[in-house]
Amino acid sequence: MAGHTYTCSSCGKEHQGLPTDWGFKLPDAIFDLPYLERYRRTRSNSDLCALDEHRFFVRGLLSMPFSYQEGEFSWGVWVEVERSTHDFYLGNFNNEFAKGATAQGRLANTIPGFPELVNEPLEIEFQDSTSRPSFSFLSKADHRLAKDQREGIDFARHHEFLELCGHFTESDA
Repeated sequence: MAGHTYTCSSCGKEHQGLPTDWGFKLPDAIFDLPYLERYRRTRSNSDLCALDEHRFFVRGLLSMPFSYQEGEFSWGVWVEVERSTHDFYLGNFNNEFAKGATAQGRLANTIPGFPELVNEPLEIEFQDSTSRPSFSFLSKADHRLAKDQREGIDFARHHEFLELCGHFTESDA
């Protein structure tokens, strides 16, 4: 890791080490729409999204703790939720009322290397007004990513996630 830097796509600054998150700007169902259809049929910002006023999405973090250093790797993903969950989050977005509240949803992005997990059920825990919700796999989930979330990931697995996302070029991987 020594000497490795990356430029953050959010802040534009150069950081030391490996990226500790990878995010999706939209749910797959929205991203896959042609541009004009997306404009006509959706409402979205960086935290909430609605498709045809019948499908609702919330953006949050699906985190994997590191076993080799402090912190975690987070997938910034969208979860499809019931309208009532969407509306609860919308109504409590700027206050502390939602902190600790839970709900359920389904993964709405294809995580690189894990296409079979689209629609996987997730537990949602709402945070304070400065943080996105956290997402967890259900305790009965036994796939590799659920185990990563429960047990943590080592340096090699962290590197593997970034390779799956296309972070490294052939010359520096």
